[in-house]
Amino acid sequence: MTERSGSVKVPGGKLVRVTLAAGARLDGDFFADGDARAIIGAIESVIADAAHELDPTFADCAPADAVDADAAARAVQTWYRRTVRRIDDVLGDRLIGANADAIALATLHAAAGGSPAARAFEERHMARVRRSWQAAQHRPTPSPLRITDAEIRARWAALRPHVVVDRPRMPEEQMALEPRWARQVADGGREPTVRIWQWAAPAVVCGRYQSIEDEVNVAEARARGVHIVRRGTGGGAMFIEPADTITYSLYAPLGFADGLDAVQTYQLCDAWLLEALAACGVRACYAGLNDIAAVHVDADGSAHVGGKIGGAAQMRVPARGGGPGCLLHHVTLAYAIDAAAMGDVLIVDPEKMSDKAVKSARRRVEPMTAQTTMTRDAVVATMARAATSFGS
Repeated sequence: MTERSGSVKVPGGKLVRVTLAAGARLDGDFFADGDARAIIGAIESVIADAAHELDPTFADCAPADAVDADAAARAVQTWYRRTVRRIDDVLGDRLIGANADAIALATLHAAAGGSPAARAFEERHMARVRRSWQAAQHRPTPSPLRITDAEIRARWAALRPHVVVDRPRMPEEQMALEPRWARQVADGGREPTVRIWQWAAPAVVCGRYQSIEDEVNVAEARARGVHIVRRGTGGGAMFIEPADTITYSLYAPLGFADGLDAVQTYQLCDAWLLEALAACGVRACYAGLNDIAAVHVDADGSAHVGGKIGGAAQMRVPARGGGPGCLLHHVTLAYAIDAAAMGDVLIVDPEKMSDKAVKSARRRVEPMTAQTTMTRDAVVATMARAATSFGS
């Protein structure tokens, strides 16, 4: 069977890609708590079966039992509703940013994207989804706090993390260090820690559930000496150049975020960072679930969201042997950016930009240097002081 793929990004969600060959593969820049391989494997089994059911229905790009376009449309609608139910039964709420609707649409596109009936269904369905999403949107404004500032500061005051401005490390060592330190905190062998990274080489860091071949121009990366590594958390690919990038990790006992949902947890973990950026002259805010974005203030005093400064990801390491477990949260920030190099090394699926006001991935990133003249070292020093004193 020839390999076929379909990508879908439901507005407000993450990119989901389904690839069909001998079986099915699901990847994308979504998130999950813990090890999601079992749940992804179960979903892949469902979509492989669904795609197999769809293939004979669309012989020669039209359902074999359809005598007209209306019958073809009904066949697609019936298949789609059944597939969404089957995926939802397996999926539940265990993936963040990927839902049954997006997965079913991506499967339809991969299995029968050439069918006029399938194409018409996709267009109508996505038009309805986008209209509904746009109707709920106003001019993009900073995301409101879902947890009070007082509670955030109280939790940080109780955490009192040790702050480390680390030595330069190669990308592969960085990826190996993350789970090791997280496990040490989880087992009670290391105190809560904020680690500010130093990169020793350029890299592309791919999310746990992404297909590297679909996200990275591997030949171009190798020609430029860019290391390609995969982290243990979800989310999208990040382009790293040591002088232009600032990354930090928070290793905290699981109790730090006890009782909070995903949005509240991201806001809790990055609250100190927004304060540090402000001290550097960089207006920033939470954007969506896991992004940090620039804020622009208009002449009338109203604020709206600008380009992306950085992205966060996290995972939970379970407790064992009486340890507290660990919440690993890390953020990569663009201090500066070589947009041309990023564009040459990363492959950006056009579907990923489908609900963005800015359609160019290069223009979507707004580095700190757009707002501050502080050096990278000065920004790092400011971050270290903020992480040490926040909440006290």
